[in-house]
Amino acid sequence: MVFAAGCLSKMFTIDMFTCFAIAGVGSLVGWGLMSLVHTEQPRVAYAVALYRWAFLCLAALGLVLFTPEGNRPELMKVAIGFAGMGVVLLGWAFRQLNGRRTPPWAGTMVTWTAGVLLWGFALTEDAHYQLALALIFVGISLAVAIDQGWLVLRSARIVYSEVSLLVAGCIFALHWLIYLEHVLTVPGPYPAHWIHSPTWLLPFSGIGFAILPLAVAAVVLAVINDRLNQQLRARALSDELTGSLSRRGLRELGGRLAALQRKLNRQLAIIMLDVDYFKAVNDRYGHAIGDEVLRHVTHVLNYHLREDALLARYGGEEFTVLLPVITIQEAHQVAERLRQAIEDTPCDTRNGSIRITVSVGLTFYDGQGPLEAALTLADERLFEAKQEGRNRVALGPVPGLMSNEEPPSKAS
Repeated sequence: MVFAAGCLSKMFTIDMFTCFAIAGVGSLVGWGLMSLVHTEQPRVAYAVALYRWAFLCLAALGLVLFTPEGNRPELMKVAIGFAGMGVVLLGWAFRQLNGRRTPPWAGTMVTWTAGVLLWGFALTEDAHYQLALALIFVGISLAVAIDQGWLVLRSARIVYSEVSLLVAGCIFALHWLIYLEHVLTVPGPYPAHWIHSPTWLLPFSGIGFAILPLAVAAVVLAVINDRLNQQLRARALSDELTGSLSRRGLRELGGRLAALQRKLNRQLAIIMLDVDYFKAVNDRYGHAIGDEVLRHVTHVLNYHLREDALLARYGGEEFTVLLPVITIQEAHQVAERLRQAIEDTPCDTRNGSIRITVSVGLTFYDGQGPLEAALTLADERLFEAKQEGRNRVALGPVPGLMSNEEPPSKAS
């Protein structure tokens, strides 16, 4: 393969500075495309803002167009520092778009660390700079590829735009690994563009650098479009009053979540909650206050649930949570925590503060048989909790005890 690539490289030569200039211009185009994206979804809007900053950093490569040939080596060191920051920002944006949160302080610190290290080593000997350049980009590219790969492996459905990003990330990481091996085994002299890679690899590197910004922008737009379509569909499956899933949405998305958990050898805890004495709230305060109570319960549940949980308004004042778990104890602790959180958080309304409690039924779904049967079983456990005095968690028989554990008591 290397021999064939070497023959191909001899057939044509490519100017790396021209490729960097094309990459810079393509990055400006990518920035423009990201500027055209407007959405009301905070997570997507945040990711788009990161993409804009990433493309602006990568656009520094285009400064080679305006630099005299003799000053290009020094300029490239500055531009490569910005490019390193841009690639980190791309990785951060990928995570954000995929719903994997990165604390802003952590993302900012890693971004600036990449740039400062590249600029700092630019002041050292050329051999040290080349090694630092190789190590930093190997670390960044591997982190991006592994992170994207983890997302694709955990996804319940194949999204070709996400797979495309994974393939691009793997190729980018492989390039820098080859570059690192070359830097470690082949001493200088080093080229003015500082890409000290094997001769056979240079044409592919140049073409890759030139098209990468526009290719990433195109794929990112496809991913964003897919995310927005998912969100629009989620709205169609949502309860209008509380914003949680509707019963229809629970059935559709719950089946997908169960399928994913089967792949991971995990089960779903089904937590059914019902607001105690809700009819009395409506009778005393009116239906408008009753609606406030339901929205309040939804807010408290969402605040105390993990991102991988599904919350639905099952009907009236009844809510259902589907939560991936490993042990019975874990599920019972979550159910008890939700019950306690609602009890400890009164609903503040224009008519004063209203204390609320919920009764909870808990069971499990291993993906065998219809989800509706498991929901019915959870509803039966909920009825038991009400019969036993309300404001408690009831756990019934569990099919196939996980981790050979005994279930906790039926009421708490």
